Formats: sequence, C-alpha cells, structure tokens
Amino acid sequence: MSKQVPPHYRTRTVQPIEIIEMYDLDFARGNALKYLLRAGSKHGEEKSDDLLKAIWYLVYELDGVELADEVNEHLLAYPARDA
Repeated sequence: MSKQVPPHYRTRTVQPIEIIEMYDLDFARGNALKYLLRAGSKHGEEKSDDLLKAIWYLVYELDGVELADEVNEHLLAYPARDA
C-alpha cells in the first residue's frame, strides 16, 4: 500500500506521522504536533488556523473538551496576526 502524502507535507524529509509513531504519541498530542508542523503550509489555510487547532488539542489533552472549547472561543475573539 502506498502512502498518500498531501502537498503541504511534501517539502519535509520526515513526515508528521513518522514522528508521531516514533514517539508513540496519543491522538491529541499527535494532532497537536501535526498542526504545529504544517502551520502556514496548507493551501487555503492561515497559519493561525493550524496554530489554534494545535492549541485546542493541547488543552484537550490537559483538561478535556470543555476547557479546550472555552480557550478556543477566547482566542477566536481576538484578530489573528499571521506572521
């Protein structure tokens, strides 16, 4: 079976999935890492979109979905500054 590698990951020599497997990360931490690594690279998405997703997964890992949603709402109330 061949892997499907989206264009926003093709510039990397190591894929996020390889790092996630290497460190045996669970779903939330693996997704946070994936979004951090691709921030600003996916066509049609702002860097801040991926960074907010990473934050959501990290907060979820710490304290569950309710706090993650609260933090996300708070962060979305402020204009993003993509650098």
